[in-house]
Amino acid sequence: MLFFRYNLKGRVLKNHIVFPPVLCFGWSRNGEMTGEHLEHYRNVARGGAGLIISEVTCIDAGARIDASQLGIWSDEFVEGYRNLARICHDEGVPLMAQIQHGGVKAVTGTPVLPSKLTEAEIAAAGIEQKANAARAGELDIAEIAAIETRFTDAARRLKEAGLDGVEIHGAHGFLLSYFLSSITNKRRDEYGGGLENRARLVTGIIRAVRRECGEDFIIGVRYGGATPSLEDGIGFAKIFESAGCDILHISTGATPLDAVEAPEKYAEFTSPVYTAVEIKKHVSIPVIASNSVGTIDQAKLLVDGGLVDFAAFARNILADYDWVRKTERGLEVNRCLRCKPCRWFKRALTECPARRGG
Repeated sequence: MLFFRYNLKGRVLKNHIVFPPVLCFGWSRNGEMTGEHLEHYRNVARGGAGLIISEVTCIDAGARIDASQLGIWSDEFVEGYRNLARICHDEGVPLMAQIQHGGVKAVTGTPVLPSKLTEAEIAAAGIEQKANAARAGELDIAEIAAIETRFTDAARRLKEAGLDGVEIHGAHGFLLSYFLSSITNKRRDEYGGGLENRARLVTGIIRAVRRECGEDFIIGVRYGGATPSLEDGIGFAKIFESAGCDILHISTGATPLDAVEAPEKYAEFTSPVYTAVEIKKHVSIPVIASNSVGTIDQAKLLVDGGLVDFAAFARNILADYDWVRKTERGLEVNRCLRCKPCRWFKRALTECPARRGG
């Protein structure tokens, strides 16, 4: 199953392996796609992944988590993504792009949250950006509507560039994840309270992107499978599917509290993989497992066993661009050494010991 083809909304994926979004720090000066990006993704596509979801790109110049983060807040970025799509398609690999608002993690502009949090709530939630959270005010309805529009405009630009779809980033402590979690969303209006209300911004984006980009455009959502409980994570999956989402990518949530411990049966995996398996039982759309899928045997256990539809591999492919192709053929690969912190992020070709041969 893992190396079998898969049809995702008319796009033929050569296997069930996904290269997930990995931010390339320092490669861009002001959001533009560079030759370094294009060469990187060309190598990933040639290496054999079935689907590429390119690194997180920001919908708003004032909501970036790093000044070098790729942007899609303006039409000036369309041509760069058109070049990227052409490169991936030339290698027979569909391309999606992850779109995001940094929220409280933003280093450009003013950090924002769905609701004003007290110092005690910030501490209890385990928010690392305490200073940003303390000065972040509650978004009003007009500001929320503007954010929905920016996500929709970003998706429109990416469709114009020839991409196959977008992944709406609702995980990892970025803005949308704070809306989803009851730990950080204390609103008393239609965007707070129960699951439907906390999901309202995400579902509004899904529906708006569908209207703007059409039925054949792939819409994915990445979110924490335990946000802030597995029960809620399952509920969100059903809501997103009902709103028109085509594929779910399960990861970590807004805060360290948005997690559950995997039972002994899944002890080799982290919370996101376990929650992906549980969520898959409740939806008919495909589910991507990521975070701790480190070996091909683990991927086969998940995909061949029908527990999820796709396995995401980042570190393995970063350590060896040909990892998928070599693994399928049983060839030796460069192995990720699991450095802490990951040295690939410094400068991949010169600092990553796996790429330098150990």
